[in-house]
Amino acid sequence: MKKSLLIPGMMILFKMAAAQHQDPSWSVRRTILHKQCLQNDSLCNILHGMGVFEGHLRTFFMGTVNYADYPDYYALATGAGLAYFSPVIKNFQAGLSGFTIYNLSSSVLHPGPPFSNRYEIQLFDITNPDNHSDLDRLEDLYLRYYLSENTKSFIQLGKFHLKTPLINLQDGRMRPNLQEGLWAEWNELKKIKLKGGYLWRTSPRGTVRWYTISQSAGVYPQGRAVDGSPADYAGRANSNGIIILNLTSMPVNHIEVQAWNYLAENMFNTVFMQTQWKKQYRLKEWIAGLQFIRQHSLTPATLPVSEQYFDSNSKSVAISLRTGFTQLLHNEKWFINYTHITRQGRFLFPREWGVEPFYTFMWRERIEGAGGVHAVMFEHVRYLNKRHTISLHAQSGITKMPSLNNYRLNKYNMPSYYHLNLRAGYSFGGFLHGLKADLLYTWKGPLNRNTEISPANYHNKVYTHLFSVVLDYYF
Repeated sequence: MKKSLLIPGMMILFKMAAAQHQDPSWSVRRTILHKQCLQNDSLCNILHGMGVFEGHLRTFFMGTVNYADYPDYYALATGAGLAYFSPVIKNFQAGLSGFTIYNLSSSVLHPGPPFSNRYEIQLFDITNPDNHSDLDRLEDLYLRYYLSENTKSFIQLGKFHLKTPLINLQDGRMRPNLQEGLWAEWNELKKIKLKGGYLWRTSPRGTVRWYTISQSAGVYPQGRAVDGSPADYAGRANSNGIIILNLTSMPVNHIEVQAWNYLAENMFNTVFMQTQWKKQYRLKEWIAGLQFIRQHSLTPATLPVSEQYFDSNSKSVAISLRTGFTQLLHNEKWFINYTHITRQGRFLFPREWGVEPFYTFMWRERIEGAGGVHAVMFEHVRYLNKRHTISLHAQSGITKMPSLNNYRLNKYNMPSYYHLNLRAGYSFGGFLHGLKADLLYTWKGPLNRNTEISPANYHNKVYTHLFSVVLDYYF
């Protein structure tokens, strides 16, 4: 009976056209449009003379089956977007895009205490779950200046897609995160690249509004403060913006080093370092990686503890390791990954800003908000043909969390769990070129069978099945 809740959405889905969870920014998809302009007198070629137009259709079905009689959910969303990128004129270029979303069918996405929806609601507007049709968002609106002709270095101002290790697209729903600010990239040398900027507004996935940095932290559920009281930091950060600096270099052959610094005014400072080694040997490319994160608080101690996003007395340290190889002949990748967050404090970075960068990251769960964590994950990727149009991706992991009673280190009351993801993707060719399909199945179960069975500990967390089917069409 419970699983029948998934059927209405799936029946409608397979009548729709239009995916993959890793939804790239508009600019990455221009090659699809270029290949469609074949006739010299076509409207497409005329528009290309004035710039580049791009379209995107997306349909997303998601369903959750929870423990026993706890509520199950499903949702079917569809949407369309259009983007325009001007030609470069005297080193200047402008970009503009927007997207609209419709809720075709869904279960009740706000069941009321003690239950709440966690996944499907982010297909729409989490601040207004009853809004099924008025879900429009202006996305890109920027002006870019290239430092010279035939260069990849630029400065841009406005609203744009941004991908960094910690502030990123977080694009596993209908639309990704977006940022507003000033951003620059310098790419004149082969082995040294610089990036940086200042962000003052953001539009998190699952919303249609643009928020100031202070307003954005707390749009999603806030969990518990370090003293165990309900956290109440939404809108109280008093932060004007985020400063981001990055240096990427290759000091020696086969080794790449990235250094990032994120300073969120009156909130925290985060340093992210990644060193990755790659070398080809006998038809295999061997890979080893090390990530290091260190955080300290910038929160004024005058705020009550419950109103502090990052406790004024806290800091955190985390490391993540990866080793594995790519088997070049058979288009396969094998990895084993490990992450440890020390007991000094919680690793914190607002979920509204992006997903965590750890090698052990697995779709549909995070370890952000926790300390004293040990996570191990095995990963396998296989492409079934040389064109990489058919892919299979498996992740299997175990995450040991701090005790549920340890609110200092367990912000979201998450039990220790094991986690499985199975994913398949297909890119169509020929007449359906531009259409992509993506299927994902997730299972999460508790490591400790003695964990108290309650909505706070189980619902949408463990003994949970998640399904998604996504169709994207780019033109």
